[in-house]
Amino acid sequence: MTKKKFLAIVVTLATTLFFTGCSAYKDNLAGNLMTQLNGRFQITRSPQQQFYDLINGLQVKVEPTQPQPSSNSNIRSMSNLGLFSTPTITYVRSMGFKEMRSGQDFSLIITINKADINTWNGKVDITLGVKMMDPSGSIVFNQESITSEKNALDVSKALNEAYTKALEQINWVQIASFLKVEKLAKNEPNKQVEGLGTTALEQTIIRWDIQSRPQGADIFWRVVSKTPDVKSTNNKYLTTTPYEATKALDIRGLTYQTAGNVRIILRCEKDGYLPQEKEYDVRMVLDQEEISAFFRLVKE
Repeated sequence: MTKKKFLAIVVTLATTLFFTGCSAYKDNLAGNLMTQLNGRFQITRSPQQQFYDLINGLQVKVEPTQPQPSSNSNIRSMSNLGLFSTPTITYVRSMGFKEMRSGQDFSLIITINKADINTWNGKVDITLGVKMMDPSGSIVFNQESITSEKNALDVSKALNEAYTKALEQINWVQIASFLKVEKLAKNEPNKQVEGLGTTALEQTIIRWDIQSRPQGADIFWRVVSKTPDVKSTNNKYLTTTPYEATKALDIRGLTYQTAGNVRIILRCEKDGYLPQEKEYDVRMVLDQEEISAFFRLVKE
Protein backbone atom coordinates (compact mmCIF):
# COMPACT_ATOMS: atom_id res chain seq x y z
CA MET A 1 0.00 0.00 0.00
CA THR A 2 1.42 3.33 -0.99
CA LYS A 3 1.83 6.13 1.49
CA LYS A 4 -0.58 8.31 -0.49
CA LYS A 5 -3.29 5.65 -0.45
CA PHE A 6 -2.72 5.05 3.25
CA LEU A 7 -3.19 8.75 4.00
CA ALA A 8 -6.40 8.82 1.96
CA ILE A 9 -7.80 5.94 4.02
CA VAL A 10 -6.84 7.69 7.27
CA VAL A 11 -8.50 10.93 6.16
CA THR A 12 -11.66 9.06 5.16
CA LEU A 13 -11.83 7.29 8.50
CA ALA A 14 -11.20 10.50 10.42
CA THR A 15 -13.88 12.32 8.46
CA THR A 16 -16.37 9.52 9.08
CA LEU A 17 -15.62 9.46 12.79
CA PHE A 18 -15.91 13.26 12.94
CA PHE A 19 -19.33 13.40 11.34
CA THR A 20 -20.51 10.37 13.29
CA GLY A 21 -19.44 12.08 16.49
CA CYS A 22 -21.12 15.32 15.48
CA SER A 23 -24.32 13.46 14.63
CA ALA A 24 -24.32 11.67 17.98
CA TYR A 25 -23.61 14.96 19.77
CA LYS A 26 -26.47 16.70 17.98
CA ASP A 27 -28.83 13.82 18.75
CA ASN A 28 -27.85 14.02 22.40
CA LEU A 29 -28.49 17.77 22.50
CA ALA A 30 -31.83 17.36 20.74
CA GLY A 31 -32.88 14.65 23.19
CA ASN A 32 -32.01 16.86 26.15
CA LEU A 33 -33.94 19.75 24.61
CA MET A 34 -37.07 17.65 24.09
CA THR A 35 -36.94 16.50 27.70
CA GLN A 36 -36.74 20.11 28.88
CA LEU A 37 -39.65 21.16 26.64
CA ASN A 38 -41.79 18.33 27.95
CA GLY A 39 -41.24 19.49 31.52
CA ARG A 40 -41.64 23.22 30.92
CA PHE A 41 -44.72 23.28 28.70
CA GLN A 42 -47.51 25.60 29.81
CA ILE A 43 -50.17 27.76 28.21
CA THR A 44 -48.91 31.34 28.26
CA ARG A 45 -52.12 33.36 28.75
CA SER A 46 -55.53 32.95 30.31
CA PRO A 47 -58.46 32.78 27.83
CA GLN A 48 -59.58 36.06 26.30
CA GLN A 49 -63.27 35.06 26.51
CA GLN A 50 -65.65 33.86 29.21
CA PHE A 51 -69.06 32.20 28.80
CA TYR A 52 -71.51 32.19 31.71
CA ASP A 53 -74.93 31.40 30.21
CA LEU A 54 -74.37 27.92 28.81
CA ILE A 55 -77.21 25.44 29.30
CA ASN A 56 -75.55 22.40 27.67
CA GLY A 57 -72.42 20.63 28.84
CA LEU A 58 -69.19 19.99 26.96
CA GLN A 59 -66.77 17.09 27.23
CA VAL A 60 -63.24 17.88 26.03
CA LYS A 61 -60.67 15.46 24.64
CA VAL A 62 -57.18 16.15 23.29
CA GLU A 63 -56.01 13.59 20.74
CA PRO A 64 -52.31 13.06 19.84
CA THR A 65 -51.26 11.93 16.34
CA GLN A 66 -48.30 10.02 14.96
CA PRO A 67 -45.63 12.37 13.53
CA GLN A 68 -45.28 12.72 9.78
CA PRO A 69 -41.87 11.66 8.36
CA SER A 70 -39.47 14.56 7.72
CA SER A 71 -36.36 14.74 5.57
CA ASN A 72 -34.92 17.31 7.97
CA SER A 73 -32.94 15.51 10.67
CA ASN A 74 -33.24 18.57 12.95
CA ILE A 75 -37.02 18.23 13.25
CA ARG A 76 -38.40 16.62 16.40
CA SER A 77 -42.16 16.07 16.76
CA MET A 78 -44.23 16.25 19.93
CA SER A 79 -47.63 15.55 18.35
CA ASN A 80 -47.75 12.03 19.77
CA LEU A 81 -46.98 13.09 23.33
CA GLY A 82 -49.56 13.61 26.06
CA LEU A 83 -48.20 16.83 27.55
CA PHE A 84 -50.83 19.02 25.85
CA SER A 85 -53.90 17.27 27.24
CA THR A 86 -54.28 18.45 30.84
CA PRO A 87 -53.29 22.13 30.25
CA THR A 88 -55.64 22.32 27.25
CA ILE A 89 -58.62 20.87 29.11
CA THR A 90 -57.95 23.24 32.03
CA TYR A 91 -57.82 26.15 29.56
CA VAL A 92 -61.19 25.20 28.03
CA ARG A 93 -62.80 24.68 31.44
CA SER A 94 -61.66 28.12 32.61
CA MET A 95 -63.81 29.72 29.89
CA GLY A 96 -66.96 28.27 31.44
CA PHE A 97 -67.33 25.08 29.41
CA LYS A 98 -68.32 22.34 31.86
CA GLU A 99 -69.47 18.76 31.81
CA MET A 100 -73.09 18.66 32.98
CA ARG A 101 -74.96 15.45 32.17
CA SER A 102 -73.33 12.21 31.06
CA GLY A 103 -74.67 11.07 27.72
CA GLN A 104 -76.29 14.44 27.01
CA ASP A 105 -73.21 16.66 26.72
CA PHE A 106 -71.64 17.84 23.47
CA SER A 107 -68.11 16.59 22.69
CA LEU A 108 -65.12 18.72 21.66
CA ILE A 109 -62.09 16.98 20.19
CA ILE A 110 -58.85 18.94 19.74
CA THR A 111 -56.36 17.03 17.60
CA ILE A 112 -52.62 17.77 17.70
CA ASN A 113 -51.92 17.40 13.99
CA LYS A 114 -48.44 18.89 14.22
CA ALA A 115 -46.14 20.00 17.02
CA ASP A 116 -42.72 20.19 15.39
CA ILE A 117 -39.54 21.61 16.90
CA ASN A 118 -36.52 22.50 14.79
CA THR A 119 -33.67 21.85 17.22
CA TRP A 120 -31.22 23.72 14.96
CA ASN A 121 -32.92 27.13 14.68
CA GLY A 122 -35.58 26.95 17.43
CA LYS A 123 -38.60 27.24 15.13
CA VAL A 124 -41.87 25.76 16.43
CA ASP A 125 -44.79 24.75 14.15
CA ILE A 126 -48.20 23.94 15.62
CA THR A 127 -51.26 22.71 13.72
CA LEU A 128 -54.52 21.86 15.49
CA GLY A 129 -57.78 20.41 14.26
CA VAL A 130 -61.05 20.96 16.12
CA LYS A 131 -64.41 19.28 15.78
CA MET A 132 -67.52 19.33 17.93
CA MET A 133 -70.28 16.75 18.05
CA ASP A 134 -73.77 16.88 19.51
CA PRO A 135 -75.00 14.17 21.94
CA SER A 136 -76.09 11.99 18.99
CA GLY A 137 -72.57 12.04 17.51
CA SER A 138 -73.30 14.36 14.57
CA ILE A 139 -70.57 16.90 13.77
CA VAL A 140 -71.92 20.43 14.32
CA PHE A 141 -68.64 22.38 14.17
CA ASN A 142 -65.36 21.75 12.36
CA GLN A 143 -62.24 23.90 12.22
CA GLU A 144 -59.81 21.74 10.31
CA SER A 145 -56.46 23.52 10.21
CA ILE A 146 -55.37 26.03 12.85
CA THR A 147 -51.71 26.91 12.40
CA SER A 148 -49.27 28.86 14.50
CA GLU A 149 -45.50 29.20 14.50
CA LYS A 150 -42.89 30.92 16.61
CA ASN A 151 -39.15 31.31 16.41
CA ALA A 152 -37.16 32.30 19.50
CA LEU A 153 -33.82 31.71 21.18
CA ASP A 154 -35.70 30.17 24.09
CA VAL A 155 -37.40 27.21 22.41
CA SER A 156 -39.50 26.52 25.51
CA LYS A 157 -41.08 29.98 25.34
CA ALA A 158 -41.55 29.57 21.59
CA LEU A 159 -43.47 26.33 22.08
CA ASN A 160 -45.67 27.79 24.82
CA GLU A 161 -46.46 30.91 22.79
CA ALA A 162 -47.13 29.07 19.53
CA TYR A 163 -49.53 26.63 21.21
CA THR A 164 -51.32 29.41 23.08
CA LYS A 165 -51.80 31.38 19.84
CA ALA A 166 -53.26 28.29 18.20
CA LEU A 167 -55.82 27.89 21.00
CA GLU A 168 -56.76 31.56 20.69
CA GLN A 169 -57.60 31.05 17.01
CA ILE A 170 -60.32 28.51 17.81
CA ASN A 171 -63.80 29.96 17.26
CA TRP A 172 -64.93 29.67 20.88
CA VAL A 173 -67.91 31.99 20.30
CA GLN A 174 -69.37 29.65 17.72
CA ILE A 175 -68.69 26.65 19.94
CA ALA A 176 -70.52 28.37 22.80
CA SER A 177 -73.48 29.18 20.55
CA PHE A 178 -74.31 25.46 20.27
CA LEU A 179 -74.43 25.24 24.06
CA LYS A 180 -76.80 28.21 24.42
CA VAL A 181 -79.72 26.88 22.38
CA GLU A 182 -82.65 27.95 24.50
CA LYS A 183 -85.63 25.67 24.99
CA LEU A 184 -89.02 27.31 25.48
CA ALA A 185 -91.14 26.14 28.39
CA LYS A 186 -94.31 26.26 26.29
CA ASN A 187 -92.73 23.72 23.92
CA GLU A 188 -92.38 21.28 26.83
CA PRO A 189 -95.87 21.62 28.33
CA ASN A 190 -95.84 18.38 30.32
CA LYS A 191 -92.23 18.14 31.51
CA GLN A 192 -92.04 18.30 35.28
CA VAL A 193 -89.41 20.16 37.26
CA GLU A 194 -87.30 17.56 39.08
CA GLY A 195 -84.41 19.76 40.19
CA LEU A 196 -81.97 18.30 37.64
CA GLY A 197 -81.85 21.37 35.40
CA THR A 198 -82.97 19.41 32.35
CA THR A 199 -86.28 21.16 31.63
CA ALA A 200 -86.93 24.45 29.86
CA LEU A 201 -88.80 25.64 32.96
CA GLU A 202 -85.63 25.37 35.03
CA GLN A 203 -83.68 27.21 32.35
CA THR A 204 -86.17 30.08 32.15
CA ILE A 205 -84.53 32.99 33.95
CA ILE A 206 -86.90 35.21 35.93
CA ARG A 207 -86.07 38.81 36.79
CA TRP A 208 -87.05 39.68 40.36
CA ASP A 209 -87.53 43.36 41.21
CA ILE A 210 -89.08 44.00 44.62
CA GLN A 211 -89.16 47.48 46.14
CA SER A 212 -90.84 49.05 49.15
CA ARG A 213 -91.30 52.44 50.72
CA PRO A 214 -89.81 52.68 53.24
CA GLN A 215 -86.99 50.31 52.33
CA GLY A 216 -85.60 47.61 54.57
CA ALA A 217 -88.79 45.53 54.72
CA ASP A 218 -88.63 41.74 54.99
CA ILE A 219 -89.80 39.81 51.94
CA PHE A 220 -91.28 36.32 52.15
CA TRP A 221 -92.66 34.11 49.38
CA ARG A 222 -94.77 30.99 49.27
CA VAL A 223 -96.36 28.68 46.69
CA VAL A 224 -100.11 28.11 46.59
CA SER A 225 -101.14 25.22 44.36
CA LYS A 226 -104.41 23.83 43.06
CA THR A 227 -102.73 20.89 41.31
CA PRO A 228 -101.69 17.71 43.19
CA ASP A 229 -98.33 17.61 41.37
CA VAL A 230 -97.15 20.78 43.12
CA LYS A 231 -97.16 21.16 46.88
CA SER A 232 -98.16 24.40 48.55
CA THR A 233 -95.51 25.77 50.89
CA ASN A 234 -95.26 27.96 53.96
CA ASN A 235 -93.66 31.40 53.84
CA LYS A 236 -89.96 31.31 53.03
CA TYR A 237 -87.76 34.28 53.84
CA LEU A 238 -86.27 35.82 50.71
CA THR A 239 -84.43 39.02 51.68
CA THR A 240 -85.02 42.67 52.54
CA THR A 241 -86.00 45.39 50.13
CA PRO A 242 -84.79 46.58 47.74
CA TYR A 243 -84.23 43.25 45.98
CA GLU A 244 -83.12 42.75 42.38
CA ALA A 245 -81.99 39.41 41.01
CA THR A 246 -82.18 37.08 38.02
CA LYS A 247 -82.74 33.42 38.76
CA ALA A 248 -84.83 30.47 37.71
CA LEU A 249 -87.89 29.15 39.56
CA ASP A 250 -87.39 25.87 41.37
CA ILE A 251 -90.90 24.59 42.04
CA ARG A 252 -90.80 20.80 42.09
CA GLY A 253 -93.50 19.02 40.10
CA LEU A 254 -94.38 22.14 38.10
CA THR A 255 -95.09 21.91 34.36
CA TYR A 256 -95.96 24.68 31.94
CA GLN A 257 -99.37 23.05 31.52
CA THR A 258 -100.17 23.21 35.24
CA ALA A 259 -98.47 26.58 35.88
CA GLY A 260 -101.84 28.35 35.55
CA ASN A 261 -103.01 26.51 38.69
CA VAL A 262 -100.04 27.65 40.76
CA ARG A 263 -99.59 31.01 42.46
CA ILE A 264 -96.64 32.75 44.05
CA ILE A 265 -97.50 34.97 47.00
CA LEU A 266 -95.08 37.72 48.03
CA ARG A 267 -95.44 39.08 51.56
CA CYS A 268 -93.81 42.30 52.80
CA GLU A 269 -93.39 42.99 56.52
CA LYS A 270 -91.75 45.76 58.53
CA ASP A 271 -92.03 46.63 62.23
CA GLY A 272 -94.57 49.43 62.75
CA TYR A 273 -96.26 48.84 59.38
CA LEU A 274 -99.14 46.69 58.21
CA PRO A 275 -98.09 43.57 56.27
CA GLN A 276 -99.00 43.43 52.58
CA GLU A 277 -99.22 40.63 50.02
CA LYS A 278 -99.19 40.41 46.22
CA GLU A 279 -100.18 37.36 44.15
CA TYR A 280 -98.71 36.16 40.85
CA ASP A 281 -99.90 33.56 38.36
CA VAL A 282 -96.87 31.34 37.63
CA ARG A 283 -97.85 30.87 33.97
CA MET A 284 -97.81 34.64 33.54
CA VAL A 285 -94.50 34.88 35.37
CA LEU A 286 -92.96 32.33 32.98
CA ASP A 287 -94.29 34.11 29.91
CA GLN A 288 -93.19 37.57 31.08
CA GLU A 289 -90.00 36.29 32.74
CA GLU A 290 -90.46 38.80 35.53
CA ILE A 291 -91.77 39.26 39.06
CA SER A 292 -92.05 42.96 39.80
CA ALA A 293 -93.56 44.44 42.96
CA PHE A 294 -93.72 47.74 44.79
CA PHE A 295 -95.09 47.86 48.36
CA ARG A 296 -96.13 51.25 49.72
CA LEU A 297 -96.23 50.36 53.40
CA VAL A 298 -98.87 51.85 55.70
CA LYS A 299 -98.13 52.55 59.37
CA GLU A 300 -100.13 50.63 61.91
